[in-house]
Amino acid sequence: MSQTILIEEHEELRKIYALNLNTYVGTDVIQRKNADDAIELLRILPQVSLVITQAKIGSEDTAYKIHQYIRKEGLATEMIVLGESKFLKGEVLCLQEPVSWEMLIKQAAQYLGVSLQESQNKIRPDFIPVGVHYFHDIQRTPCDVYIRIKKGPSDYQFVKRIHSKDVFDKEDILKYEAQGLKEFFIPKDYIQYFTTFVTNSIVQKLEREDLTLEDRILTTSNGHEIVRETIQSIGFDEASIELSDASINSMVKSVRNSPQVSQLLKFLFSNKVSHAYQQSHISSLMCHYILSRQSWYRPEHLEILSFVSFFSDVTLKSNLQMQISSMRDLAEANLTDEEKRQVLNHAKECVDLLAGHPDANDYIKTVILQSHGSYNGVGFEDNPSEELHPLSKVFIIADSFVKVLLNSNLPSNKKDILEILSTRFTNPSYQKIIKALEHKFP
Repeated sequence: MSQTILIEEHEELRKIYALNLNTYVGTDVIQRKNADDAIELLRILPQVSLVITQAKIGSEDTAYKIHQYIRKEGLATEMIVLGESKFLKGEVLCLQEPVSWEMLIKQAAQYLGVSLQESQNKIRPDFIPVGVHYFHDIQRTPCDVYIRIKKGPSDYQFVKRIHSKDVFDKEDILKYEAQGLKEFFIPKDYIQYFTTFVTNSIVQKLEREDLTLEDRILTTSNGHEIVRETIQSIGFDEASIELSDASINSMVKSVRNSPQVSQLLKFLFSNKVSHAYQQSHISSLMCHYILSRQSWYRPEHLEILSFVSFFSDVTLKSNLQMQISSMRDLAEANLTDEEKRQVLNHAKECVDLLAGHPDANDYIKTVILQSHGSYNGVGFEDNPSEELHPLSKVFIIADSFVKVLLNSNLPSNKKDILEILSTRFTNPSYQKIIKALEHKFP
């Protein structure tokens, strides 16, 4: 699903625009208050397809400020301006106020590659955008692939760039990315065929025994991203279940078999791997360290906690959301009320989603519900109870360690991170787990 930032200070208009954009255009609408809020989100989600904003909010030249940022960063994000902007005349589409929701939908549909079905008064996509990363692990496609070319302020043309019989490699795709391309487009009638083809290709690759450590990590990271996108869009289907199983098995294999931890971490910290997958894989690695020093450890415990690591934040949509680990973090975060609600309830909502995954047993669901110290999957506990499941305690410490490690505003030194955890988690069993990391983690 495409993503659209909406800035409209009038509450009733904002509600009408957001509802109809989502209903008829099928875009995920993210509401922001001003230019700074929108730019902050674009830093986290540069793949946002469209910004719809008033020309001015108070004395701020909102549209101009956002447009300058988009141009500076070379983003493919398009804009629709509500009202006149003397700075942007001829640069972007400016709609004269008052703007009806019907007019806004029509223009947004053109930008997002959908067309109006008059008979049903609904929008159906002609082309479905798919991230360039879908092409990293395949050498051909089962259908033609297009890119979107801008012909005018509100006019686009879809141009065939890859033919169904073409053979290509990852380097060819990386050249597109180097030119700033973030997504290709697939004809709507082929999207299911295409995603199934990509899923099968990645699964077959992950099942190979001859993959290098770097190739395994990059391919597993790609699988993780595709599973996240699928779940957030339509929930679990057969293909995403198969891909998640292969990705988790691959992650476990690299955690167990990596001869040099420093090399593993080097790959994980490369800019080729998403923040979401960094967090998942390193959490699994930390769980492995802790479990290896527990007298009660059995091999299936790592499989359980790796499954949890893979899925625990799957409903969250931004890096900022995934960095939150306390109620204080949540209160201070620059998020909308809806985004904060998503963070507050994400463990519970993850368990609800996992009802569609056949391998999500009661142990997994319990650990996810308790993954932030509460029993019901809602909120965060600063000093979790001793009554939680032992595997939940292991994951809580591992997850907290990784959230500090990946936060550029917090210490990255092992000793400093463990001191932070020791101060927060004071109950005896948690202190023991922290000691395990102190002895085991190099």
